[in-house]
Amino acid sequence: MHPLLPYSPPTITRHLSGQNSAANRNRHAHGLNKDVCERIDGVPVADFAARFGSPLFVFSERTLREKIQRAREAFESRYPNTRFAWSYKTNYLNAICRVFHSEGSIAEVVSEFEYEKARHNGVAGRDIIFNGPHKTRAGLELAVSEGAMIQVDNWDELLLLDTIAKEQNRSIDIAIRCWLDAGIQPVWSKFGFGVETGEAWRAIRRIAESKGRLRLQGLHTHIGTYILEPSAYKVAAEKLITLMERCRESYGWSLRYLNLGEIRRSHRQCPEHTAT
Repeated sequence: MHPLLPYSPPTITRHLSGQNSAANRNRHAHGLNKDVCERIDGVPVADFAARFGSPLFVFSERTLREKIQRAREAFESRYPNTRFAWSYKTNYLNAICRVFHSEGSIAEVVSEFEYEKARHNGVAGRDIIFNGPHKTRAGLELAVSEGAMIQVDNWDELLLLDTIAKEQNRSIDIAIRCWLDAGIQPVWSKFGFGVETGEAWRAIRRIAESKGRLRLQGLHTHIGTYILEPSAYKVAAEKLITLMERCRESYGWSLRYLNLGEIRRSHRQCPEHTAT
């Protein structure tokens, strides 16, 4: 039996600081950095508070639609074959989700709850991207039966889908989530298959070994939140394209899409101001 050593307090080391820290990239965390917003769509904020009380969250449908349309135009004018997907975890309110769907966005969900919510909002299974690290067998079987695009997050899920394909004697279209170093710290390595580590390619080889039961259709990555440096997405896209080309050269596969996850600049803005 080893003698007990005297207590030694833990040492906490700050690994990220300055512009690299997530908190410093999140402008919402720095208090008010613009003039106080006194009106929303022409209605005084004081009137909202008097009628509904405070605290109160107010959403501007006009601003939402303007931003969606501007984002879509920015991408489609350069990349015509582009689709937007509304992330349900960002805001569950049905009214918000339906605004995005009415503007052409499909649904991106990370749980069975969100999947059911998207279906309730009129989104067909084929227009749902099913993400998330913990998909149940029942959830996967439902998504498979309705033709949703399942973005595989881990080995357990990949093997379970192969089992489902065997049992149902069918092929299942899937994508895989990859993590990679795009020059942003910290590197989000907790979800998906590592590109630089070779794990993503091992997962692709395992898909090839399924003899057509699993059919790889796309590659997905999500490099982080509050990303203000556009070049990081360039790096991520280049690494996924390299992996896509390797699939074509090794297996003759022509993948349908790349999914770069959340692409937005983080900033606070009053709806009375010009959208950026």
